[in-house]
Amino acid sequence: MKLKPVYVVVMLFGMGMISAFISNKQIKATDTPVGFKTDTLVTNVIVPWQITFLPDGTMLFTERAGRVRIYRNNKLLPKPALTVSDITLDKKTGLLGMCLHPAFAQNKWIYIAGNYTDNNRIRVRVARYEFRNDSLVNPLTIIKDIPGNQNHTGCRLLFGPDKKLYITTGDADQPILAQDLKALNGKILRVNDDGTIPADNPFARNDTARKEIWTYGHRNPQGLAFEPGTGVLFDTEHGPTGGDEVNIIKPGQNYGWPVIHHQDTREGMITPLLEYTPSIGPSEAVFYKGSAFPELKGNLLVACLRGESILRITLNNDKPVSQEVLLKKQYGRIRSLVVGPDGYLYISTSHYDPPEGKGEPPYDMILRLRPSNETVKQRVQSIAINKKSAAKKQTPAVMFQQLCASCHGDHLQGTEKTKSLLGRNFSHGVSKAAIINNINNGIIAKGMPSWRGAISEKDIVKIADYVWTVSKKKP
Repeated sequence: MKLKPVYVVVMLFGMGMISAFISNKQIKATDTPVGFKTDTLVTNVIVPWQITFLPDGTMLFTERAGRVRIYRNNKLLPKPALTVSDITLDKKTGLLGMCLHPAFAQNKWIYIAGNYTDNNRIRVRVARYEFRNDSLVNPLTIIKDIPGNQNHTGCRLLFGPDKKLYITTGDADQPILAQDLKALNGKILRVNDDGTIPADNPFARNDTARKEIWTYGHRNPQGLAFEPGTGVLFDTEHGPTGGDEVNIIKPGQNYGWPVIHHQDTREGMITPLLEYTPSIGPSEAVFYKGSAFPELKGNLLVACLRGESILRITLNNDKPVSQEVLLKKQYGRIRSLVVGPDGYLYISTSHYDPPEGKGEPPYDMILRLRPSNETVKQRVQSIAINKKSAAKKQTPAVMFQQLCASCHGDHLQGTEKTKSLLGRNFSHGVSKAAIINNINNGIIAKGMPSWRGAISEKDIVKIADYVWTVSKKKP
């Protein structure tokens, strides 16, 4: 069966513009805008990647630098609950996702994901700890040896209504791994609470696939949220250059990366429920089910890094009907977004986050959002609808824009990540053959992915020809 896009949204946050491709229907701005009062709870920390609440209201959060911190009775305790000695902190790596076991009140189990180095290679592992006397002790490795990299390492953790642990992994800048069922990269994984394989996993009886795999074809998913009442699983993930996604996750399905992305379609692959170009940088996602903000009840909320905001999506039978941008450009990059036991929203910033973040004091903070009588009307403006919802023709220029421009700039002028290549200012060979080699093999240590096998040799040659031609221009 050919799977076609149902709801595709292309948004430019900075200018408040949205172009929607929505099966001839218009997605509108919400009719119930919401405002906040903001309390600053924690400052001067290093990328609080995940916020989690214990049943007694104590807040825990991971710092990407390798610490789990405790916030209780309106203050940050000086002693971390955990300091991971072998954490690998490099660009986007470090201590990442964290979640509680559903029976935490009885077993005190907490699950934490992080990067480490083995034989000079970055890896990802998930470990289970016991929370005793404000310390995390008795670690048990749930899964390890997942290839990681400076970018695209995942890694959100979440227990489902089925009491299984769901784990997102990035493609580790090797896109073809997302389609490889023998690799754990570019996947959503599902395991039992001790790391064993559930018998009903879609590949549990497939001897040519990793049995932990729930879905595959993901680029860098960093948000997971189960819809209250229905148990439907949603994810958010980063696209290549734009093409950020919100998906409904169904077991065994292929979500396309890197074969399809943006608005592409292909037999047997899932096109996103919502797609955003330019990038919003979606991170954690959560359904609001508290009582402090009745106007948010049932809404899907998405923390946005590049978009520097919270995206509010209203659904009806899992179809998007409206959306609103909250807190746009007020607090910078937002990494974690959770609902506290008081029904308030808690967010963390992600400024110490090279190369996109500022990386300078006062670093990052955790904020609490309470209801305000004043509404903040930062609505998304709906404009023309493209009724055909067609993907762009895959010319060399379009392929470059979709796969390469986020690092190299729209016209090879460079970005905060890379230098300009204009004037053929190449560091790794000055010839078309060298460009083809670099596209094929990547420069993994520098964060450039290997596209060998992920896109055709013919397309690689076309992109190389385009780069060679455009780079001839003088800066």
